[in-house]
Amino acid sequence: MFDNERIALAEAGRELMNRKLSVGTWGNISLRVEKDKCIITPSGMNYQKLKPDDMVLIDLEGQVIDGKWKPSSEKTLHAEIYKNRADVRAIIHYHPIFSSILSVVRYNIPALIEDSVMLLGGEIKVTDYVFPGGAELAKEAVRGLGNNNAVILANHGAVCVGKDLEKTFAACEVLEKSAQIFIFAKLFGQVNLLPEDDIRKLQALTADYLKLWEQK
Repeated sequence: MFDNERIALAEAGRELMNRKLSVGTWGNISLRVEKDKCIITPSGMNYQKLKPDDMVLIDLEGQVIDGKWKPSSEKTLHAEIYKNRADVRAIIHYHPIFSSILSVVRYNIPALIEDSVMLLGGEIKVTDYVFPGGAELAKEAVRGLGNNNAVILANHGAVCVGKDLEKTFAACEVLEKSAQIFIFAKLFGQVNLLPEDDIRKLQALTADYLKLWEQK
């Protein structure tokens, strides 16, 4: 059942480690496979050793439909985002260094650079702190995410979403790059934001840009 999606998730888990976007078993990845179902990585397993049949199929109430392992402890976070964002088909929750720094100092990332505005949205918010693994964190993530494609979870990590895994991975890397740029800009003492008119123009170009990206 959903063999291609299971293979894609296993590969994505290894890619998360290879790109040094997370360490150990922290972080989780899911793919929406039907309107009310998703496949998610299992809890506490080594990403480098994940196999397609390790993935867990759940509904959006977090109930296991198929799988031999316990689903990720953040299954509620994934389910809640899918419930609230019909456009989202892939979610990556990860623990990158620079975004996690901002999660501790609680600095939102303003609209700084073009790729962030086009791929992630406007200002990227840091949520209020909520203990991980439950419904309250899921609600806080949805609130902080809004219509953007990234949110930073206070004292925790980050979540990126997209219409497929490729764009969601790109969002992860752009978020981490934006966090790094913002931190170094703050160290220099000067942070110049993009003009509001240019932000709107860039976002208006996004759909056409992504269509070109998808062309083979």
